[in-house]
Amino acid sequence: MHRLFLHFYLFLFLVLVGLGWAVDQLWQYAQGDQPPALVDTLAEQMALVMRLPEAQWSSHLGLPYQAVPLDSVSWQPDEWQLLQQNHLLPLFQDNSVFFYGLRDEQLWLVGPLQLNERSGFDWFSILFFSLLAVAVALWLWPVARDIRFLQQGLQRFGKGQPAELQLPARSFIAPIADSFQQMSQQIISLLELQREMTHAVSHELRTPIARLKFALEMAAQLPDNDKQLMLQDVRELQQLVDEMLDYAKLQSHQLNLKKQQVDLTELINNVAEKLAPLPGAAIELQLPAEAMFYCDAHYLERAIQNLLVNAKRYARQKIVIDLKSQHGCWRISVNDDGPGIAPERRAEVLKPFHRLEQSRNREEGGFGLGLAIVLRIVHWHQGKLIISDSAFGGASLQLLLPLS
Repeated sequence: MHRLFLHFYLFLFLVLVGLGWAVDQLWQYAQGDQPPALVDTLAEQMALVMRLPEAQWSSHLGLPYQAVPLDSVSWQPDEWQLLQQNHLLPLFQDNSVFFYGLRDEQLWLVGPLQLNERSGFDWFSILFFSLLAVAVALWLWPVARDIRFLQQGLQRFGKGQPAELQLPARSFIAPIADSFQQMSQQIISLLELQREMTHAVSHELRTPIARLKFALEMAAQLPDNDKQLMLQDVRELQQLVDEMLDYAKLQSHQLNLKKQQVDLTELINNVAEKLAPLPGAAIELQLPAEAMFYCDAHYLERAIQNLLVNAKRYARQKIVIDLKSQHGCWRISVNDDGPGIAPERRAEVLKPFHRLEQSRNREEGGFGLGLAIVLRIVHWHQGKLIISDSAFGGASLQLLLPLS
């Protein structure tokens, strides 16, 4: 960044100095050392008028005139000679010009005549700023090109593709691109390591769990009560492994969503019917006749199922799921009359393996992966998960799914 700042500062300084000098030289060249031709022509015409009797001057000159002392101006010898030859000499002052003429040993002053030099100055100002704009554009174009290249690389990285952020060494933002490239490689390595560890641990757990389950089913000498408790623990371990594998798969950038047109009304009805036998409050549906949405039906069904299971776990007597179209989105809301989620805890419950309950009771708190999986599925559908208070006093979890 220091390199970019210093280069831009030095560039602007040199451009301003160079353009200022060049335009000043052009202005002086355009002005020249001689008076404008129009002033010379006017002086010749007024010199002819002043050869007439003085009584006729006012009607022909069109400018005020007065007699002044001969020594009011210090004349050069050549100028004094021109005056004696009945020429009028112009003297410029600011944006006006005065004419001096000698008649019958009397020095006359005619004027002032206002000159309009603004237009020429405006053109040179326009020229200066135009050249400055061109110079800055020529400097900024490669910078903007490299920044666009960097942005495209970061967008590819966000989609799980290689970033490819290599820029030429002469580029001003090459150090920034190199830093992003190193960071992206470290992130990819860490994510790959995390996925490998998750898959390895989960797959390694499946084998001893299966052996435990088989051994418990074959153990005849165990009391039925103890056997059922141990089988329940094994089933919970199996469920935990399955959820870990699902969450690891959803974290992968290489996930292939099989999107198609799905009727959300039918999908939610199927989920509610499947969960109806589970203990907990009944699920009330408020759905339109049809709600078509382009999505992966399998994963979206999993997300809605997790929300309803979560509501059944905490609701006292009422669960309502409704579906509405609002502002170019489908809004799926799951509302219950349970204890709700405090505003300061809403961000925490979306983290994996985080539960509001401090106990390790799976029946009360689950594994803490349900909402994390929902958040990941919604993210893959470019949607949002919003947690708020429901009208029944409990929690309201809403999925916003954009139609476009």
